[in-house]
Amino acid sequence: MSETEQKVFDWDDEIVDDGQSAPETVVLPAGNYDFTVIKTEKGFYQPRPGSKIPACNKVDVFLRLDGGELGTGLAVETLFLCEKQAWKAAAFFRSVGMRGHDEPLKWRMIDHVDGEHGRCRVYVDTFTGRDGQQKQNNKVDRFFDPDPDERGEAAPAPAKKWAKGTF
Repeated sequence: MSETEQKVFDWDDEIVDDGQSAPETVVLPAGNYDFTVIKTEKGFYQPRPGSKIPACNKVDVFLRLDGGELGTGLAVETLFLCEKQAWKAAAFFRSVGMRGHDEPLKWRMIDHVDGEHGRCRVYVDTFTGRDGQQKQNNKVDRFFDPDPDERGEAAPAPAKKWAKGTF
């Protein structure tokens, strides 16, 4: 749901949120972290002139990063539904164990990723906010394939060496 597509309250409506639901997050240093998908938001990308990405559907994937003693981080990764960005979606779906190498990908699978776990490398992005102040957040550099043991698959058997005269 985008900012313009949110529930509008009437004067007689009750507010149930106690204001404590926003998780405390920190900007984690660059590194590799486990993540949990906390939500997704579908939308439409309208490019600015000169953009390399065409007008297309998109989905923002919100990731809670487990920084251990450093705290909990947050990264928002946008997956664009276009040919030149398909590699990023494929890497994300492999990371959460919902796709193997060279398997077809159905975009509808995005509706089933909330709560899924994976691992990624993040970096610290520094930018100027709308208020003119320098700000930082975490951005995903790459998604890692899951450990075969964690996906419930047997690890590949070590290659047998051939020796002359033995069978």
